[in-house]
Amino acid sequence: MKQFKPVYGIALIACFVSLAYLADAILLDQGRQFERVAPDRDGRVVLDVSSLAASEVNFYRFLNSGNQEVKFFVGRDENRIVHVAFDASENDYKRKRGFRFHDGWMVSNKCDTATRLSDVSSGSGGCRPEPVRHRLDGDRLILEETDILSGWRYFR
Repeated sequence: MKQFKPVYGIALIACFVSLAYLADAILLDQGRQFERVAPDRDGRVVLDVSSLAASEVNFYRFLNSGNQEVKFFVGRDENRIVHVAFDASENDYKRKRGFRFHDGWMVSNKCDTATRLSDVSSGSGGCRPEPVRHRLDGDRLILEETDILSGWRYFR
């Protein structure tokens, strides 16, 4: 009978952990397509929201030259008001689960609590999405890089 060597056990555990991380990464972004954005020379991200329909949400992945990545979403509620928030909540950001959009509600992928899209900009805390400072100039949504990076701690 052959002996089981410790190196095989370590290799088996490493393989299992790698598969678990891969499955987690695949399942976290399931159903959400992130559009990659970057700041311009002035340190701003400018998005055209003219095609964003009422009760629609788009997800974005911000990446700057310092390799700082921040995920956020932009949505237009049923009253056609634009809301912007990080794809993270104060309570659950360490799990990196984010939110999904369903029938006018932003639903936490961790605890399945929901916040109306129209209430996203009104405050934060708990399982609610953290709002991002922004301004509108006609159909252009303008986000400052510093405002986006204020939420970087949720994604490190």
